[in-house]
Amino acid sequence: MLQSLGPQEIPKMETERLILRKITIDDVNDIYEYASITDVTTFVLWDTHKTKQDSIDFIKLTEEQFNNNISFIWGIVIKSENKLIGTIDLRNWDAIHKCGEIGYVISQKYWNRGYVSEAMKTVIKFGLEELHLNRIEAHCEEENIGSWRVMEKCGMKYEGTLREKVFIKERFRSMKMYSILKSEWKKL
Repeated sequence: MLQSLGPQEIPKMETERLILRKITIDDVNDIYEYASITDVTTFVLWDTHKTKQDSIDFIKLTEEQFNNNISFIWGIVIKSENKLIGTIDLRNWDAIHKCGEIGYVISQKYWNRGYVSEAMKTVIKFGLEELHLNRIEAHCEEENIGSWRVMEKCGMKYEGTLREKVFIKERFRSMKMYSILKSEWKKL
């Protein structure tokens, strides 16, 4: 864990089209809207939300994870609609090895519009510049073409496929691993 986090609150960040901000209970309907769709949750670790209580529990988890220095979880808000359309997180950062991991999910309605790439570039910059990480990595299932294309668009390099690395939703899944180093980010 990174002990010198600095901010006592999840920092709000802005891009051309997005605001990345702390998730609140006011976001429960927006979260449930996308998290209750099976196509959206196919490649994530968590189960499809069956009730709004599942979304409320997720909001509570985001606060706990931040308070315990485990994860920053931002809501991805599209400015033009003032609507939360997904989340992106920076987790498992390590002060000794200066490494962290990014994960994300977005409403199917907003796929293929560049929103995740825009949010991810901002989170990568935050991790490398504000948390002083040297390496940020991300992984996704081999079949999740959209996700690994996002990683490539953000300058991440493919490192290999970890065969049957995780057991998700009743089966072993192989994961494509990507990363970006601070030295590579500076050149972009």
